[in-house]
Amino acid sequence: MENKNNNTLITIIVLVVTLATAGLVVLANQPKKAVTATTATTATATTASSSAAAPKYVVTTDLAKPEKFDAAKVTELKVETLKEGTGAVVKKTDTISANYNGWNASGTLFESTKQEGGKATPVEFALSSVIPGWTEGLTGKKVGGIYKLTIPTSKAYGSSAPSEEVSGPLVFVVEIVAVK
Repeated sequence: MENKNNNTLITIIVLVVTLATAGLVVLANQPKKAVTATTATTATATTASSSAAAPKYVVTTDLAKPEKFDAAKVTELKVETLKEGTGAVVKKTDTISANYNGWNASGTLFESTKQEGGKATPVEFALSSVIPGWTEGLTGKKVGGIYKLTIPTSKAYGSSAPSEEVSGPLVFVVEIVAVK
C-alpha cells in the first residue's frame, strides 16, 4: 500500500510540475505580445497628444524651405536677399512687423508665423530686442524684402538657448512686412 501511495504521490508531483511548466511557457509568451501592443498603443497616444499640443508650423514663402546644414561650417552671419524690398530702410532702433520661419541644423522647422491650415500672422518686435543675428542681419534691409539669415551660435541664442532644439546655429527666412 505504501508503494502505491508513493507512486500516486510521484504521479501527482510530475503532473503538477508539468502543468506548472506549461503554464509558465504560456505566460512567458503572452506578456510579450501584450506589452508590445500596450507600448504601441501608448506610443500612438503619446504621439497623437503631443501632435495635438504642439503647433504644426508651415513655411511662409516658397523662396526657401527648411533643409539640413553643416553646423560646423556656420562661423559667421550670412545674409542672402531672396526678394529685394522696395519700402523703407530698417534701422537698428526700429520696431518691425515680420513673417518668418526658423530651422536648425537638422532641418527641423521649430518656429514660424504660419501654422498648418492658417495664414501667416506677422509678429511685431523691436529689432534691438531680438537675437544679435536678427538685429545685424535685418538692419539696412528694406520693407517688403525677404531675407535668409544663417546665424552662428554666438549670434543666435548661444548658451542661453531656451531648448536643445535652438542651441546651435540657426537659419531664419524673414519677410519684413512693415516698420512701425
